[in-house]
Amino acid sequence: MNAGVNLTKRVTTPDGQRFYTATVSPNGRIKPDWVWMDGKEVRCPKGTYYIDYTDPSGKRVRVAVGTLAAEAQAARLRKEAELRAIAQGFNVTSDEDRDGDAAKRPIALAVAEFLEEVQITKDPKTYRGYDVALSYFRESCPKVHLESIDRKDLLKFTAFLKKEKKQSPRSVHNKFACLLTFLAANGLPKMIAKGDRPKFVKQEVEIYEHGELDSLFEVCSRYHLTLYKFLLMTGLREQEAMYCVWNDVNLDASTINMHWKPQYDFAPKAYREREVPIPGKLVEALQEFRPENAKGNALVFCTASGRPDTHMLRALKRNAASAGLDPERYWLHKFRATFATLHLAAGVDLRTVQSWLGHTNLESTIRYLKPARGEAVRDKVNATFA
Repeated sequence: MNAGVNLTKRVTTPDGQRFYTATVSPNGRIKPDWVWMDGKEVRCPKGTYYIDYTDPSGKRVRVAVGTLAAEAQAARLRKEAELRAIAQGFNVTSDEDRDGDAAKRPIALAVAEFLEEVQITKDPKTYRGYDVALSYFRESCPKVHLESIDRKDLLKFTAFLKKEKKQSPRSVHNKFACLLTFLAANGLPKMIAKGDRPKFVKQEVEIYEHGELDSLFEVCSRYHLTLYKFLLMTGLREQEAMYCVWNDVNLDASTINMHWKPQYDFAPKAYREREVPIPGKLVEALQEFRPENAKGNALVFCTASGRPDTHMLRALKRNAASAGLDPERYWLHKFRATFATLHLAAGVDLRTVQSWLGHTNLESTIRYLKPARGEAVRDKVNATFA
């Protein structure tokens, strides 16, 4: 059975009441008041949302779920979770009339409600992380109700991630943490004992060493060369660069300002706006790169149609391969790590670098404080054992 649930909106037209498909934004959220009408997005503030699905008996059902987009989306997610659970052989309703189960909460519905809240309050990457983690947990745990989950289910989940899903130790740790957050949000008591949390080796932060980027830059187009220099000299995160507009770039003051972008449903991590100073060579590169007719609200790095460039990482891997380099050693966050490490090595104080990076705590910034190295260090080591 297909567990898909359609979300439509009933609106009044000159021809009477009509149902139209609700518009979904690229991040998977419902765009309030917008529907698809004759192949175009049309704003319809008035009307009622409906979920439309096929029940287990094969009957088509249409149910009104209110006038608010957030509530309608929550209802759709809950119904999808319920239908998936039934399709997998779980009984989410019939057993609630016996053994005192009426007061218990189905895991499938609790997951749907939790993810709906995450989708509203967190960024898309965070949502996807929780979605995958909880999907894996439901694969590993055959139980129906939240109240039935115990410590052994959590330990089995860890083993499932390692053996069945072949997850790395860091990924196992992160998905286990997502599960604990979900359980805590649903008011379940702490179940794990000391030592139950999956462990992983904290690796040293990798950066692009001196001269390592030269070969990459030689094969890059002007667009990608400017993008990589921008990431390297601003320390911005991938999505911050993706949604940076020309109004954020103050070439006279040599600064980049990271602001909230309601038009893209984007906010800086931890909702911290900030200003980052940039060197003269990046100012010159941006002056040459900016199109003459570029408007202030236009994206700095975008597709030919002006949409956000969502393939930055893929392009970096491709450019690295074209330069004869190992693509596995090239990723976008490494530019940010290099930015932080170089500034700290140059003597910029931790608090200042913390502010530039947009970190909420100093511990996150200290990770980039690497020991001194280079020829001067080698000379000192050789002198010690001369």
